[in-house]
Amino acid sequence: MRRKREIVEGQMFRKLGPGGGVWEVVAIRKDGMGTQHAQMKRADDPHTLKTLAVVTLLDPHQFEWLEG
Repeated sequence: MRRKREIVEGQMFRKLGPGGGVWEVVAIRKDGMGTQHAQMKRADDPHTLKTLAVVTLLDPHQFEWLEG
């Protein structure tokens, strides 16, 4: 059985593919349907923000979790 990884503020992720970059989770929120979303800022440009579903961050084809 796979363990569900918890996404928390401060975690860093690398977007896979061209132009991906490194992103830091700055907030976790739930929408009206209960789906969790992560607000993220780009590590090399903190003014660039994006919000996406947590399940997207957990997709190993889209993002790589950076430890430490």
